[in-house]
Amino acid sequence: STTVSTRGGQSCSSEKSITLTKKYALLFGMLLAMNSGYVNGICLSGLLAHDHTKQAAAAVTGAWTNSALGVATGDNQQFLFNAKCILSYVTGSVIAGVLNPNPVLFQVAPSRVGPAFGIGSVLLYFSSTLAKNDNMKFIYLAAIANGIQNSVTSSITANLVRTTHFSGISSDIGTFLGQVLRGNTQNLMKLKVFCLLASSFWIGGLISYSLAVKFSAMSLLFSAGIYLAIALAITTAA
Repeated sequence: STTVSTRGGQSCSSEKSITLTKKYALLFGMLLAMNSGYVNGICLSGLLAHDHTKQAAAAVTGAWTNSALGVATGDNQQFLFNAKCILSYVTGSVIAGVLNPNPVLFQVAPSRVGPAFGIGSVLLYFSSTLAKNDNMKFIYLAAIANGIQNSVTSSITANLVRTTHFSGISSDIGTFLGQVLRGNTQNLMKLKVFCLLASSFWIGGLISYSLAVKFSAMSLLFSAGIYLAIALAITTAA
């Protein structure tokens, strides 16, 4: 299989890996984007927090600003909460980077990517447990899981498939759409990919509310199950 390096990856690998076509990478990304939108919707709904705190777990753009506002207004609690959300998301990316330090473009290394999703499954399981006990730390664990997911998908697809935060993708959709309107179709494929990923993320958020209302903290177990299924599939497929 082709071994093209990305994000610091090296162009050689002795481990048998699973080759992803762009089509299957997109389908895989859509599933994960929907899953991330689902987890994010649960955390943003405030339904699982005892004080109805609404906090994103799939992205930390808002957390950066809110942490700064916490310092500006002297609200130490606001600063610390948002700083912990940022640190949690970064920690997830660190975990993914440690597990797969030399990612190869469109190659899934079972011994590296499988454990990443296995860890994500465990994190979401304990996130559900914490939420059930009215412990706000469930948001931190959900953010770590999302950090793992986005790092894995971004690093093996050279940022073509980003599955958690959608600010950059939204900007790219607008840019590429403007280019198409002026007759430049060079990025038309990327435009279609990003629209599908964004739609999947949105659908995840759409279904999250009703399931959170019905199953409360246990709603996070659905996402934990998806991660576990992916981990097992990757580990056994190669």
